Amino acid sequence: MFSNIPHQRLILYALIIGLLPILLVLLNIYSQQSDISSLKQNINYLQEMIITRETKQAANLAIKDQYKNADHFYIDKQIESIRLLKPEIESLKKIASQNNVVDNEAVKKRLEYLLNGNKIVFTEGVVQNTPFFQETIETLVHPIEVNQDNLQEILSKIEGIKIGSYDPGAERPQMIVIDLKLDKKRIEEKNEVFLLNLKLLKREFS
Repeated sequence: MFSNIPHQRLILYALIIGLLPILLVLLNIYSQQSDISSLKQNINYLQEMIITRETKQAANLAIKDQYKNADHFYIDKQIESIRLLKPEIESLKKIASQNNVVDNEAVKKRLEYLLNGNKIVFTEGVVQNTPFFQETIETLVHPIEVNQDNLQEILSKIEGIKIGSYDPGAERPQMIVIDLKLDKKRIEEKNEVFLLNLKLLKREFS
């Protein structure tokens, strides 16, 4: 059967047959190494996911702990109670008390607006509940006139940080400014007056 096959070719065939088991073993080793490498990648990915999840959980717990004693009526007590444009109000009161002022009616009208119309009033939007917190959109009922001091005080109460001479209020819920529009209106007694419109996201943790 093999008599017609050259001797050198027979040797070559024998070498190939002899090397075949070695090649199969090498292929098996390579396949196992690929599986191990893939398994290591999967383990690393899972470890990263676990670390990321634990980091997020730790951050969430820290935030929840920070705001656990938040006052539900914080906005009413700390922000809506801010008196706006006090220097102008005091100035107009002095002018209004003088009966000989020609434009006294306009002064009284402006004073009436500042005392009773130019107030911070928020309205609550749709409340969204989750297992961990409650979110509410708080929107100013109407734009308000503010000066620089008013703006610093309002933002200090919202952001929970000292701004200028104003300190944040106690028992503040988590609040995020989601819309703020500030237009310069005029200059009154060397102070700039702005028209402010504001929308907040208030988050209270359960």
